[in-house]
Amino acid sequence: MSRAVLLDPRDDVAVLVEAVASGAEIMLIGAHGTLSLTAAEALPLGHKVAVRALGEGEPVRKYGEVIGRMTAAASAGDHVHVHNLVSLRS
Repeated sequence: MSRAVLLDPRDDVAVLVEAVASGAEIMLIGAHGTLSLTAAEALPLGHKVAVRALGEGEPVRKYGEVIGRMTAAASAGDHVHVHNLVSLRS
């Protein structure tokens, strides 16, 4: 089982602390307790994974802060990165 950090219970994404294989279970570790979800695809260390379904145009919260908005929908367990997220930080 791979692990990911979910620091704020309002977060929409968790950050992987190790690589994960497609279909593998991901344990979400943080202040909320321990939850789990299934990886939709293989993902590398340090990347974001959706912890719930996210619609196109929705804001995305990480570490308690809005970091961007979705440019395409994602399901729980999907990769969230530059292919489906635009940053609001610049």
